[in-house]
Amino acid sequence: MTDRATVRSVADAHLAALAEHEPAAAQALGRDAAARLADYGPEWAEERRALLGRTAAALAALPAEERATDAALDAALAERAASEAELFDTGFTARLLAPLASPVQEIRERFDDVTVTDDEAGDAVIERLAAVEPALGEFRRRLEWARDAGRAGRFSGSGVAAARQLEVVAGQIDSWIDPAGLDYFSRISAAPLSGPRAAALARAGERATRAFGELSGWLRTELLPSAPVEDAVGEHVYRQIAQSFLGTRLDLDEVYDYGWSELDRLLGEARRLAAIVLGTGTETGAVTDGTEAVRAAARLLDADPRYRVAGHERIVAWLQERLEDTFARVDGVAFDLPRAIRDVDVVVPTAASGVVYYTPGAPDGSVRSKIVWTIPEGAEAIGTWQEVTSFHHEGVPGHHLEHTINRSNAGLHPWQRYLCEIHGYAEGWAHYSEQLSDSIGLLRDPAEQLGMVLGQIWRAVRIVVDLGLHTGRELRPNPLGATGRWTPELGRRFLTELALVDPRTAGFEVDRYLAWPGQALAFKVGAKLWTEARARAEASGIAAKDFHHRALSYGPMGLGPLQHLLTTESTDRP
Repeated sequence: MTDRATVRSVADAHLAALAEHEPAAAQALGRDAAARLADYGPEWAEERRALLGRTAAALAALPAEERATDAALDAALAERAASEAELFDTGFTARLLAPLASPVQEIRERFDDVTVTDDEAGDAVIERLAAVEPALGEFRRRLEWARDAGRAGRFSGSGVAAARQLEVVAGQIDSWIDPAGLDYFSRISAAPLSGPRAAALARAGERATRAFGELSGWLRTELLPSAPVEDAVGEHVYRQIAQSFLGTRLDLDEVYDYGWSELDRLLGEARRLAAIVLGTGTETGAVTDGTEAVRAAARLLDADPRYRVAGHERIVAWLQERLEDTFARVDGVAFDLPRAIRDVDVVVPTAASGVVYYTPGAPDGSVRSKIVWTIPEGAEAIGTWQEVTSFHHEGVPGHHLEHTINRSNAGLHPWQRYLCEIHGYAEGWAHYSEQLSDSIGLLRDPAEQLGMVLGQIWRAVRIVVDLGLHTGRELRPNPLGATGRWTPELGRRFLTELALVDPRTAGFEVDRYLAWPGQALAFKVGAKLWTEARARAEASGIAAKDFHHRALSYGPMGLGPLQHLLTTESTDRP
């Protein structure tokens, strides 16, 4: 006799298959995979697509009563299997090249903030570095396969990323492998090493640099001639990709309307806060243009020494102080913090442009979680008033808190705890956390509140620009007086003039939207679900802390199944 199939046994089989090719899945099962890189070859791409179909079929074959016994896991895995299969069939998964979070960046980021030590742990890093050359070779084979599959009509979209993305990624690679010899891989930190280890590290770094350089040249000379010049993917493919990123079905007209209404509301709130900062009460006083009032307030705050921190050590100390203060303010009030919440490092590297981001720790604990605040090259200080909301988005109560709660939840299946990543869930929660931070007193004055609202404007602009560029929707009446259809340049103007994003970041942002259709919706559309669910809970007499505990205890999942669980399960669930 065979054991009776269950939701968990289906999830076990799914995770075991992933673990043969993906280090994070292996680590989720308790296996040592520190020396490995993921499998980027075309054979695994096709097999992974087949695995999704098998998993969906296995869940569908289970009796309804069995699926109901583990409803959250069943809902999460069924939605992911279906959505990731749809995403693959557009060609997006196979062809992926983007300025953020595509295989090129994933491989390089496996060496961020590592130190090669003179022991077995250092050997694992060297082995992983030596794996870069073959991994990039496999990725190149996958891109060739995707190109050919697209030509054969295998995908509903293109089998090659748009020309803009190939140029952007090739340019990124060039910036990592500086011709003066100061390339990224030669600067990997190392303790004093024995002769053989030092030689092995040098060889692996040289080969990684050479492999990245060869990939950059190949993208420009071999793949670029096959790349579509048009960035837009069109309505049908856009909907499929966006729905996969969010894990729910979408009415794109409704989402576009919401983006414009949020933009209008938030611009009004920014003008109100700017008036307070400028000392003109609720009116703009001598500054009659509302958007100019916001810019004037920003200039005033940028020059205010209270909102500037200079020097690496002082920046790290300031960030650590804010993190500790946040722990103290939210624990027992909005959340009951798990003990592991303090297992996080604040990292302040230098980069071409400033950005704040979060990386969760490895499932096996070999790498700690990091909140990373990059300092633009040449900058002597950071302005805190506008970016402290990003710190809450990436840290607490945003990504770090959500990841820590999920990873501390022993009741979740390892696949859901460590691998179930849905942009609508994670980015929606982090964006919801920005406004939550204000409501629970983490933002200390109108200056920091204005920074939070500008961040919210940024995400509202994302919706209308992303939808407009990819689906051809026309502009609505707007503060810039622009008419007609969207262009990349106009998208950059909206970001710089309304959200006060610096021009370099605005350019990167628009490239990102064009490369990841629909991902930009995840922030505000996801936050809308969290906000509405909390409002329903509070209307039923459920305190915010209890709502957060109940909602996050389901674990990561698509917004569709999450909304269903939040609205249909009993309100007395622990």
